[in-house]
Amino acid sequence: MKHDLTLFFLLTLFSAISLFASAPDSVATSAVEPGVIHMTIRKDGPFAIDVLIVDLQAKNLRVETYRPVGLVKTTEQAKRNDRQDHSVVAAINADFFSFTSGWPVNNQIMNGQFVFAESTQRSHLAIDADGKPFMDKFSLSAWVRPKKGKAYPIDAVNDIHRTNSIVLHTSFSDTATNFSGQGMIFQLSLAGSTWSIGDTLKMAVIRSGVPDLMHIAKDQAVLWIGNGPDVSRAQAELQVGDTVLVFLGTEPLVRHIRTMVGGVGRILANGKAISDSTNVLEKTNFTFLKARHPRTFVGFDRDSTKLFLCVVDGRQERSLGMNFQEMADFLLSIGVWNAVNLDGGGSTTMVIHDKIVNSPSDKTGERPVANTLQVIGLNTGPVAK
Repeated sequence: MKHDLTLFFLLTLFSAISLFASAPDSVATSAVEPGVIHMTIRKDGPFAIDVLIVDLQAKNLRVETYRPVGLVKTTEQAKRNDRQDHSVVAAINADFFSFTSGWPVNNQIMNGQFVFAESTQRSHLAIDADGKPFMDKFSLSAWVRPKKGKAYPIDAVNDIHRTNSIVLHTSFSDTATNFSGQGMIFQLSLAGSTWSIGDTLKMAVIRSGVPDLMHIAKDQAVLWIGNGPDVSRAQAELQVGDTVLVFLGTEPLVRHIRTMVGGVGRILANGKAISDSTNVLEKTNFTFLKARHPRTFVGFDRDSTKLFLCVVDGRQERSLGMNFQEMADFLLSIGVWNAVNLDGGGSTTMVIHDKIVNSPSDKTGERPVANTLQVIGLNTGPVAK
């Protein structure tokens, strides 16, 4: 029965793709794993497109983000996250990033914990613990409440320090975190809680005045409180030995998010292409929207059961790349309902079972990136090779 449903889905998909401008020159499909289909599409443009279709209801699969220390190639990130009963079936590059800091520019959640977060007006893909996807302008909503005192907003997670702000640092703050800046620092420990988006956590204050450079354990955090007028009072209200409440969530609120990754520019919202003027509000310029580039993009269908991970090659004779309207037209033709643009250009890479299946545009080959979006096979036995 499941095979019949897969065949029906593929036949429907073939018919839909033919509506995208002219019929494709070629379409090839292969079953990567149960619940994962790889499509290679070559058509006039010229466009060379690779699509991974993931069944979000499959119990053997999970979609995760991955964050290494610094900038690391997509193939290497896939290898690092591959282990017994947690095989990396496939991966694509994810968010835009800073070459200087090596950090993604948008919010990221990995296995239910913020890797990086701040206030933002850009669109993100989120997937909750039940595998349901969401797409919205997810921004950080967080606070800390001392034992005696009011709740103080947490402005960012693992971000740089700014005057009159509070920043929470976790184990994702690379190998060691430098707590320079005018403020005070408090070391916190999860007091019987586990990291969970949208839940209020109990954390114990175990030390203050920790060294300027330190490693943070996975069940700990460090709170940096600046000296500004809005937050400095919290310095006196946090005492070693106290239990404080910490809320880490999103606005709009979606509880128990397991996976989140951001991009630059929304492509589709509820089955409609996003206008250029709307995308400018996400700090996306017109030239970027109109130009053809190699692109990496992700979306899901109308009933939120299938995730589409897509790359289109560019800056090559065999494939020119796409602009936003072309991405929207293509995605609508294969049944995608909501979609966001991820980092493209020389970053665009799709890996399936350790092998790059597209053609990265940089002359030096695959580019190191800040994070990846990965399809994970659970309880699948030996590590994938």
